[in-house]
Amino acid sequence: MIATRAARVAVTLFFLLMAARPALTQSPWTVSGLLALVEQRVDAGFGLERFSGVGLGLDVERRFGSRFTVGLRGQGATMQPDAEGDLDRRIGEAELSAGLTIAPWWGFYGGVTVRAVANDAGRQHWVLAKLGAELRPAFSGNAFRALGRLGMIPVASVSGLSSSSLAFDGAVGVDYDRNRVALRLVYGLERFAFSSSNGTRREEQLSTLTFRAGVRLSRRA
Repeated sequence: MIATRAARVAVTLFFLLMAARPALTQSPWTVSGLLALVEQRVDAGFGLERFSGVGLGLDVERRFGSRFTVGLRGQGATMQPDAEGDLDRRIGEAELSAGLTIAPWWGFYGGVTVRAVANDAGRQHWVLAKLGAELRPAFSGNAFRALGRLGMIPVASVSGLSSSSLAFDGAVGVDYDRNRVALRLVYGLERFAFSSSNGTRREEQLSTLTFRAGVRLSRRA
């Protein structure tokens, strides 16, 4: 299946980057745990459906030189419906991400996400590619930074649906980074609009409020 193949490609590329050991100064690994409030909204022309729940995840990240960062994240959640009679949904995803710092306060980000959304009746596979700009101005010294992201999702392949005619993502939050401790609180949003052959418009939105707590591992002598 396309989602499985994309996940394998993402993981393979990540470990190839790690094994290549380019001639750049490499920072230690940063390993983080994630706790997220997740909400999905779906409007397929029959009224708004809303699902929400709590998710857990793990994130690993490494910086190469002063500009380039790569990361790999896995996260899962179980969401309950607002309306009685709807089925609970389970969502799981893996993401390979990269960031390019142009200046200390801004840069670009991108990534490939493989996602599965399932209930007791079936499963839906998503493959997303994201690209956008990121602002990270410092305040209160250099330990705290505000975070703002806005980008497009030019690739949004979803099983059973046409390609998304409009898709974007964004985020706002705050980072704390001092010594070996890295903390982040961020609200993220993805919006999609799909059209069908009969002219029905389907809109989906996925939002997360995520707390990330991480630690940089010590270098080995």
